[in-house]
Amino acid sequence: TADAVAAVRIAPVAPGLFTANANGAGAPAGFSVRVGIDGQQSFDNLFERFPGVSSIYEAKPFDSANGNTYLMLFGTGIRGAEARNVTATIGGVVVPVQAAAAQGSFAGLDQVNLGPLPIVLANRRGKAELAIRVEGLEANKLTVAPTLPATGEWGRRADLIEANSEMGVAELNGKIYVLGGYPSSRVTVTTVQAYDTYSNAWSIVAPLPVGVNHNMPAAVNGKLYVIGGQTDAGTAFVNLVQEYDPAGNVWRVRTPMPAARGGGAAVVLDGKIYVAGGRPPRGADFAVYDPVLDAWTVLPEMPSQRNHLIAAALQGKVYVFGGRLEGGFTSQASGAVEIYDPKTNAWTKGAAMPKARGGINGVEANGCMHVFGGEFATGVHADHDVYNPVTSTWMSLANMPVAVHGVTGAVFLDGLIYAAGGGTMQGGSSGSRLHQVYRVNQVCR
Repeated sequence: TADAVAAVRIAPVAPGLFTANANGAGAPAGFSVRVGIDGQQSFDNLFERFPGVSSIYEAKPFDSANGNTYLMLFGTGIRGAEARNVTATIGGVVVPVQAAAAQGSFAGLDQVNLGPLPIVLANRRGKAELAIRVEGLEANKLTVAPTLPATGEWGRRADLIEANSEMGVAELNGKIYVLGGYPSSRVTVTTVQAYDTYSNAWSIVAPLPVGVNHNMPAAVNGKLYVIGGQTDAGTAFVNLVQEYDPAGNVWRVRTPMPAARGGGAAVVLDGKIYVAGGRPPRGADFAVYDPVLDAWTVLPEMPSQRNHLIAAALQGKVYVFGGRLEGGFTSQASGAVEIYDPKTNAWTKGAAMPKARGGINGVEANGCMHVFGGEFATGVHADHDVYNPVTSTWMSLANMPVAVHGVTGAVFLDGLIYAAGGGTMQGGSSGSRLHQVYRVNQVCR
């Protein structure tokens, strides 16, 4: 037989990085490493299973905001380089390379250590591209999530411009709006603060035509609605419907609610806004608004009258959680979960909350209902519980770092729950600029 002849290129480096999906793309098969002030190191995977799919991995978020976070990556074809000739960027930000050499324990395995990661990376939302060059040769590009906080943990984002509580919060077109309310002075404001999740920055947009606290916000069909509320800190309830158009940064007033009320909750289902509860004497009120027709319909009352509650659309139904029975924060709290089915036009009951509480906040995320914060006679709740409507069961999660109350509405966006503002002490005189976030890792299917 004839001899085979071929040209073989021999090079000192041929960089390749290993990935969790074993295809050279996506999340690295590596670790994030936090170094504490005492020098102790804590390790976590840079990958996690994609929700609901056991065979696929995605980038696992990690906290890069403490200024002492490192990445440990593994690959091959790297050990022939000098460390000074290895460069790395994450999302275009240059990251220090501490080491690039043979791993030491496994034959043929190389290791690259990056860090400390620049704190600026924590202000980015979602995932970022990790690029490494070795002796001028680019390795396969990977994906990491250097965002704050890590999965299953609470963290912080940019504080509000103005302190606030007893206000509404809603999301529209990727922006979060804080609507009306009042600071510690308890003087109602017309201020509307808007948060850009990409830049982690707040701005002031067109003010409300009428300042209201304890309002019930919702967003649908590209418009933002601020429904009802109170014009003072006492009993001046209104039935106003104020509509915001972000395209023109303008407000207009629409058809009012059938009855004036505040301290309830609003939820969007099938393009309509359902508004439940309110301070006495409207605690059992339930009505639906059609923004296309600009018309209201009164629906069957809730089984129990409540205020300072929350609501969500789950599995095609309206779920109402918790609240308190009377107007003041010292009144008896409720742990009731009541469910309205538009198909039957009737209410049923779900599993009660682990703890009865009012002044709560919450939001639907991945089919689950997260409930957090709240108020009672001797203090403020930090509890964070999640409800699975499929199994009608509750589970307790990590407490909020700072307990708050007095916020109607939270936002779930790109894996994060955003909980802005709120009072830190019982009563209405402790509005804050806090902006707490939670990285969700629960799926209810």
